[in-house]
Amino acid sequence: MAAHEKPLSIHEIIRRHHRELVAWLMPRLRVPEDAQDIAQEAYLRMMKYEHSTEINSPVALLHRIALNIAHDLDRQQRVRHYQHHDNIDDLSIEDAGASMERVLDGERNYQRVCQAIESLTPRCRQVFLLSRASGMSYPQIADACGISIKMVEKHISHALFVCLQAVED
Repeated sequence: MAAHEKPLSIHEIIRRHHRELVAWLMPRLRVPEDAQDIAQEAYLRMMKYEHSTEINSPVALLHRIALNIAHDLDRQQRVRHYQHHDNIDDLSIEDAGASMERVLDGERNYQRVCQAIESLTPRCRQVFLLSRASGMSYPQIADACGISIKMVEKHISHALFVCLQAVED
């Protein structure tokens, strides 16, 4: 592997490749405005290679660093998003002795929820049931249905909204 004969200059890399790097990053991000921030972070991480003569392709290294930062950002956002979702299985329900009225209300609500689930689009219903009835994770559902995790989240949020509306009516 041939190394560069002249020392690497990060300032020169930035000057020559900044626009191209930002343009390359934008379509790869959920929020295209993050491209500038990721590019800046990539430059900071590249600083440890300043004056190195061992880097074969500095631009390829810059792209790899930027892509790794983008993946890290995406993982952080997903973790933050999942932490804000409550698992319906973790909710506790107190048993105050089921009166006949409560039993009938429960049965009516159950029927309303079943009807609400049936009223969902086939894809939304499938995603919701894979989550709630089969206990699959969002990434598993995304793989099984050939959709993104974001679409899984949207389908489940919509289904929960429809079910809540049915019970509240």
